[in-house]
Amino acid sequence: MSKHQSKYYKDIQSLLDGLKTVKPLSGDFHIHRFSDTPASWVKETSIFRSDTYSIILLTKGQAKYKIGLSEYHITEGSIYFQAPQHLRYYNRLSEWQGYVIVFMDSFFEDHPTLKKLITGFDGFKITSKVVVPLEEEILIETQKMFQHLYEISYSKSVHRFDKAKSLLELILLQGTEHYNFLYQNQKETKQNRIVKAFEHIVEEHLYDITQNKVEKIIGVAEIAERINVNATYMGEVLKKATGKTPKEILSDRIVLEARSLLTNTDMAINEIGYFLKFQDASNFTKFFKQKTGVSPSEYRV
Repeated sequence: MSKHQSKYYKDIQSLLDGLKTVKPLSGDFHIHRFSDTPASWVKETSIFRSDTYSIILLTKGQAKYKIGLSEYHITEGSIYFQAPQHLRYYNRLSEWQGYVIVFMDSFFEDHPTLKKLITGFDGFKITSKVVVPLEEEILIETQKMFQHLYEISYSKSVHRFDKAKSLLELILLQGTEHYNFLYQNQKETKQNRIVKAFEHIVEEHLYDITQNKVEKIIGVAEIAERINVNATYMGEVLKKATGKTPKEILSDRIVLEARSLLTNTDMAINEIGYFLKFQDASNFTKFFKQKTGVSPSEYRV
């Protein structure tokens, strides 16, 4: 487990180093403008995990972005969110302007109000929508808050990070307000709730696997039981909504995790197989090749 973890971005330093961008302000909080980044900044990432939270304000530019199996096309005038549970990927389709805030759990542990905001915010949850488009007036207001946070964070004030917590709280309060306005008031059908519940269980399960909290891969029948629906009916709902069966969705998600491990770690292929709860390496290799057309070793080259 430690070998796997050492290759994932476990802190702000390793994340910024991995993306070949700027140096961190501190071990548990960081902010920079995209205009501050060097030419070495990675344009397109591999699939990765990070034990960091991020809030990104994009004032100009576009990006293709993925969390798990969900894809987003992010355009200028958007704010989006990342959390430790998110398996991530991005591709900058054009040059970005704006800001990125990165922080760890340790940054808000001593600030109960901020902690409550972060842990309760749907944009940080494992399968919620993560992108909030902002109207021009709100964008201008939000940009001013990010700029203020940026200036405070790089000031010489001995209390700069305490001030940063208060400003981050303000940004999250506004983000929560607009997030709820866009998404929380939308009516959901029973079918949509089933799809969302299925995706949540799958994402949570894969995250638990990476944290070594489960002993075997979850089955479709168990997922249906957790949702409290008939497995056949669940399959019909998912097929209609996504074009795929529950088993196909689960398999696709396992493959995505495997691709991340093959790309971002030096774990042996048999280790990855066991890590992902396959009975042996040959089963993992056969599964991976059936889904991708290449063996794990061929994919890694």
